[in-house]
Amino acid sequence: MHVLWPHNFDPAKPNSQLFMNTLSLGLRARGIDPHYEYLGNLRSIMNLVKARWRLRRMASDFDLVHAQYGSACAFATAAIEGIPKVLSIRGSDWNVLDDSTSFSYFHTRLARGMTRWSLDNYDCVLTVSRRLAADVQRFTTRSHVLTMPSPIDLKRFVPLDKKEARAQLGFPDNTEKWVLFTALDLSAPVKRFSLAKEAFGLANEKCGNLRLRVATNLPHEMLPLFTASCDVILCTSETEGWPNCLKEALACNVPFVATDVSDLPDIARREPICRICPADPAGLADNICDVLVSKQLPDLRRHVADMSLDAVSARLVTIYESLLS
Repeated sequence: MHVLWPHNFDPAKPNSQLFMNTLSLGLRARGIDPHYEYLGNLRSIMNLVKARWRLRRMASDFDLVHAQYGSACAFATAAIEGIPKVLSIRGSDWNVLDDSTSFSYFHTRLARGMTRWSLDNYDCVLTVSRRLAADVQRFTTRSHVLTMPSPIDLKRFVPLDKKEARAQLGFPDNTEKWVLFTALDLSAPVKRFSLAKEAFGLANEKCGNLRLRVATNLPHEMLPLFTASCDVILCTSETEGWPNCLKEALACNVPFVATDVSDLPDIARREPICRICPADPAGLADNICDVLVSKQLPDLRRHVADMSLDAVSARLVTIYESLLS
């Protein structure tokens, strides 16, 4: 099976293709070696037109095409005809930001518009969360919409003794409570890092002995140890698809305090140690302190068991085969 993966994730940026690289490992284990096709900067009309023509010419060499992102990537890939087409929607290509004074307000609406215009050109649309799938389904009459989160490697992200993990990171005998915040770009408006810092400051004033551990552009091989060494992960995003950093934290039995994004409320309803709250610094701080003093030791890992690399890869191959049959 020859599969084409068009995308617009700059290979020069660390970790930008991480989710694709992880998934491709699972596919290769099943005899499928996807061909990455980086479409470059699609913000100019000329580049977008060129990408559409390039993909149409390439299509004859492949059995199936799977666009790895919505927005302009979905629009360019929609030009391909004659073979089955799959589209993955990941969140930032669908969700919009509400700050009317920022560039992101207009950019996210344009991205969502291009994704919506492209939907009915695809045989199957994969969304990373159930919440996203329900919203996307309202705008397509042709495409089959399924939920398929990006996979995580559950063999690497495992619960560890925090004292030992911190010793390996160079913090032996550290007794602080560590609050994890993860983002590829801390300046991205959607992540609201300033809100996270304010909430952490209030939490530290209230319960003390805390340390904010910020993971940004760390080598991915460090993340399992870094994540497992923390006591809680904080998410202050305005919108999300299904953030990998929270899946990885759950795989390490690290609870979350988060704003109302993705499918996190479903987990919080079943796990009292995981909290969803408004984007309010004081409320976030109170919940951070509550989680840190909790004596619960729940099995949070079970919530991401079906997001393992093996499970997601097997399901994607089944979808590919069904479209080709």
